[in-house]
Amino acid sequence: MVASPVVDSPAVASRNGWRSLAFAGPVAAGSLLTVLAAASPGGDISLTIAAVSAWLVSLCTWVALLASHRHRRSWWVCLLPLAGAAVFALVGSGIPLRVAFAVSEPALTEYAASLPERERWSFREERVGVFSIDRARRWQGIAQLGVGGSGGTLKPCRFAHVPGGRLHDIQESQVTHLTGDWYLTCTDFD
Repeated sequence: MVASPVVDSPAVASRNGWRSLAFAGPVAAGSLLTVLAAASPGGDISLTIAAVSAWLVSLCTWVALLASHRHRRSWWVCLLPLAGAAVFALVGSGIPLRVAFAVSEPALTEYAASLPERERWSFREERVGVFSIDRARRWQGIAQLGVGGSGGTLKPCRFAHVPGGRLHDIQESQVTHLTGDWYLTCTDFD
């Protein structure tokens, strides 16, 4: 005796598709927002807030999915932990910032060289590569570029172009080498 395969009606299949989308949507949004926030030096505060909100919606949906006996054995139950682990491993490795910087490095180098020599900060918003530079200064050949919305108020971070490796001229609490003469500098106020 052969059992006939059970096929869901189109209405049930459509409902299951919407449930899957309702769960996968916040996970995808949280993942994308987290990676975009990490692509800015020190992290982008507004994108981080949006990412946390998307992850909270994902968590609530995941708990509801676990509470449903029908969906407990669905492969969707594994999506949130797997996506979260992959995204946070990617962000923890610093890859999003390094990729964004690599794409923008020629434009940032050209912009840093075009700045006039003066010790005071100039405040004007300009798009340089994928970054929005909101303050810049250049003195003794060293250029510092502040990225809008990055780092927050207690730990502002910026890019620094330091030719010849003269790091002793930079008075920052944290200096990380990116590539060549480029560094990521942060001032920690807390």
